[in-house]
Amino acid sequence: HALEESTNGVKKIIVRVDLNGADRVKIVVLDNGVGIPAENLTKIFNHGFTTKKEGHGFGLHSGANAAKEMGAYLTVHSDGPGKGAEFTLDLPVTPNHAEELAATLGQF
Repeated sequence: HALEESTNGVKKIIVRVDLNGADRVKIVVLDNGVGIPAENLTKIFNHGFTTKKEGHGFGLHSGANAAKEMGAYLTVHSDGPGKGAEFTLDLPVTPNHAEELAATLGQF
């Protein structure tokens, strides 16, 4: 939705996956969409918070709760309206999985 509403000519979504230490993996999804006003950054994971006319505000709240249950962190950053947004999911992994992931990421 953030890209659909954006006036940027070329719409982009970038996904990055990387190790974050020996026992964590970081997945970053960023876009050049409509961005998020500073006053919404502190509310974006709250149950029922939405800026969409037809929204219900359950999606990001549920995602943040699921992350927390797994020992993960879900965070958001935006430099403001028109400047896109970046969501980061930082997940714990076992050392064996971290080694496998590192080998896989090294292939790209």
